[in-house]
Amino acid sequence: MMKPTEWSGAFAIPMTPFDDHDRIDETILGDEIEFCVQSGVGGIVVPVMVSEFRALSEEERRLMVRVSVEANAGRVPIVANCAAINTHLAVEYAAYCQKVGADSVIAMPPYALVPDFETIRAYFQAISDAVTIPVWIQNVGLAPLSPDQVIQLCTEIENVRWVKEEVNPSPQSIGRLVSRNSPAVEGVMGGVGGRYLMTERERGSKGVVHACQFTDVVQRIWDLLDEGRQSEAEDLFEIVLPGLVTEQLLGMAYAKEIMVRRGVFKNHRIRSSAHPLNEHDMKEIDRVWARIEPHLIWHKK
Repeated sequence: MMKPTEWSGAFAIPMTPFDDHDRIDETILGDEIEFCVQSGVGGIVVPVMVSEFRALSEEERRLMVRVSVEANAGRVPIVANCAAINTHLAVEYAAYCQKVGADSVIAMPPYALVPDFETIRAYFQAISDAVTIPVWIQNVGLAPLSPDQVIQLCTEIENVRWVKEEVNPSPQSIGRLVSRNSPAVEGVMGGVGGRYLMTERERGSKGVVHACQFTDVVQRIWDLLDEGRQSEAEDLFEIVLPGLVTEQLLGMAYAKEIMVRRGVFKNHRIRSSAHPLNEHDMKEIDRVWARIEPHLIWHKK
């Protein structure tokens, strides 16, 4: 496995598969992790917003990490979410994630209230003290950190080294942070569904953390860029982009429906409060699917 300083490419986020009784389907989750690994991803990030982590119980969050680590079997880095509404719970999650074999942990600031910087600093210090693996800052609009504040956290807190930068507009935020050339920041990746991965990469992003339904295509785009095949990468990005934009419109039910069509999921059941897919949504999914399906790389055997 690559060293943390070498991490790059598509870091895929598994969705949480629910069965018809609203329980996590561990078998399907294992299949989803296998899909990500076979797609050539640089890493897996679980369970975060795409995974509906706020709708999961504490036990279910731990299950998502444990099953993902077991199914992955050390093949790619696992970045496990330890974000919580308070520091005590975040520390418990972080310690558990390392105990079961996660390679790194990631956290947004406490999300019940809007914390000040000193609260955020104490929160990440406590998480770092609980583990010996790298800690990521997920920088989001809830309590946005400036580049100077991010660098301060990475400089002053031993294990805080990586950043998932999603403060809008994310490409500019990535560019501002990377341009500081701080040795304390080992790497910055983008998010927001991968919609800006081309320009984020040009501004210094080392990868993109995104929902996994098209992760084979996203990783292929990254590989083409690594190989200097810019035009081919741009063509493929323009093909998959409507699929990434539709995720923003229709949410995780859409992403799970794509996974149904790919033969990984059995349903697109969600727990979040989003509206269920209607006939117009399904027509839009049909249109997007027809355009992207011929360019998919992973196929169920």
